[in-house]
Amino acid sequence: NVTLDEFKRLRHDGYKAELINGEVKMSPAGLRHERISLKLGAWLEHFLVQHPLGHVYGSSAGYTLPSGDVRSPDISFVPLSRLPGGRDPDDYAEFPPDLAVEILSPNDRVRDLNDKIFEYFDFGVRLVWVVDPKRQTVTVYRSWTEARTLRSDETLDGGDVLPGFACRVGEIFD
Repeated sequence: NVTLDEFKRLRHDGYKAELINGEVKMSPAGLRHERISLKLGAWLEHFLVQHPLGHVYGSSAGYTLPSGDVRSPDISFVPLSRLPGGRDPDDYAEFPPDLAVEILSPNDRVRDLNDKIFEYFDFGVRLVWVVDPKRQTVTVYRSWTEARTLRSDETLDGGDVLPGFACRVGEIFD
């Protein structure tokens, strides 16, 4: 088993790394996955420049859960009110993001994804988007039990987490 301190000292060599139940899980992403992540992240960043509600982070940002696990959503949003002094911490965050985005990869297992979503809500995440490149859908979770899948011609919005944010789902995949 790897401790949190040991995990922080490990070289991840460009891989997204998470600490789950004392095990290091590394998952390289394909080009399609990263392009979608960058596009959606850019949409969010552009929105936040106009509406300075907080900061958006990429897949290397780690969040330390009360269990000691470290999760790294593909994209996350943290409101300024959660940032200590309104600034980005140098270390992993010990607070949850308000939005966690997971982009499915071809080898993702449903059980692992469900565990992750459950952990996010248990940690205090308020909104989870699961982006499915294969089906070109986004499933919006407002709670562990409340989910709605949006198709490419529908609009993804930020709800009360990112009020005013909206984009057509298909634009994420174009």
